[in-house]
Formats: sequence, C-alpha cells, structure tokens
Amino acid sequence: MESLILVGFGGHAKSVLDCIEKSRQYRIIGFTDVAPNKSYHAYPYLGNDDILKEYYDQGVASAFIALGYMGQSVIRDVLYQKLKRIGFRLPVIADPSAVLAEDATVGEGSFIGKNAVVNTSAVVGKMCIINTGAIVEHENQIGDFTHVSVNSTLCGGVEISDHCFIGAGAIIIQNRKIGKNSVIGAGSVVLRDVRPEEQVYGIVSKNRGGGTIRFCHYERAG
Repeated sequence: MESLILVGFGGHAKSVLDCIEKSRQYRIIGFTDVAPNKSYHAYPYLGNDDILKEYYDQGVASAFIALGYMGQSVIRDVLYQKLKRIGFRLPVIADPSAVLAEDATVGEGSFIGKNAVVNTSAVVGKMCIINTGAIVEHENQIGDFTHVSVNSTLCGGVEISDHCFIGAGAIIIQNRKIGKNSVIGAGSVVLRDVRPEEQVYGIVSKNRGGGTIRFCHYERAG
C-alpha cells in the first residue's frame, strides 16, 4: 500500500482521513501543520511543512492537501505549488459513497466527499473540493481550486472558473457561468451569470431593465 502524507490538519482533514481509511488505497504516515499539533488517532504529527522534502527524499511520493477553503483558496494554491516543486504526486481522494460517472474527469489533488455526485461529461479541475452531498451535474466545468460546499446543486452545463466558493445548499441553474474568484453565499439560488470577483447571495436574478435583483429573507431572532 502506497504511503501518503496529509498536509494541514483540522476538521476538513478528518473527513479526508475518513475517506482514505474507507477506500484503503493509501497508508497515512502522519500529517504536517504550521503549528505544533497532537497526534490524531494513530496518525502522528510529523512537523511543519518544512519537513516535507525530507519525507519525499525518504521515498514518500504522495501527499494530499487536507486544508479546507478557510475563506481563501490562495493558501491551498501556495501549498500545491510547494508540493509540486518538491516532486510529490497529489492523488484524487473520493469517498467510496461518492458517485463518479465513467466519463467524468477529476483533476489532481481534488477531494470528492461522501454521497457527492459528479455526473456524465463533467470536468472537475485540480485541487477542488466537492463536499458532502454536492451534485455536479452533466457537462459541468469546474475550475481549479474551487470549493463546492455541502448539498450544493450545480445543474447541467454550469461553468465555474478558478478559485470560486459555492456556499452550502446553493443552487446554480443550468448553463450559467460563474467568474473567477466569485463567492456564492450559502442557500443562494443563482439565475444569472456571475461576474469575476463578485459576491452574491439570496435569489440572484435580473429585472426587465437588466439590473440585478437580490431577494433576501431574514428570520428575526426571538
């Protein structure tokens, strides 16, 4: 069984670790993190990221970035570049309960969580997170370093650029385009294209004059 290091550790890493254990494809030798950390179950804390090359030189050829989005995808991008410079291979980690169509494509270092669906002719870029219960429908194009949160639904033919964040339970209707570095808020329903760098939430649509309408509903506490 091939050895693998987890890079970064937290709540998302525990989900990744659970998927790896269930798939039985890799032997996890431990994890790195920027700050001293305790061992988790039988997996030791190996040190900070500076020791990664040492393990690579010892013959550990595979690593997986187990940090979540953390409010900005650039952290995962920087770690990815570091691992590639060293020479690590970054496998795709998919939970056994996930459904991947035979002709779907998933890029290196991406994570497909429990009960997620990546349907026919979909393309998921490198270093993406398709989290628990997310649905990536037919012919979707998902850019690199994009995070699709739990229970999100991307209908057919959606195009999402690099470094986007799709919040939990969001719905994007078919054939819409989401620009680079965009953020779709949790529970949103996206009925129009979203521009690069744009942050949207609620029901995102257009009125007859071409302007944007955002319908938001708030529950009053108490």
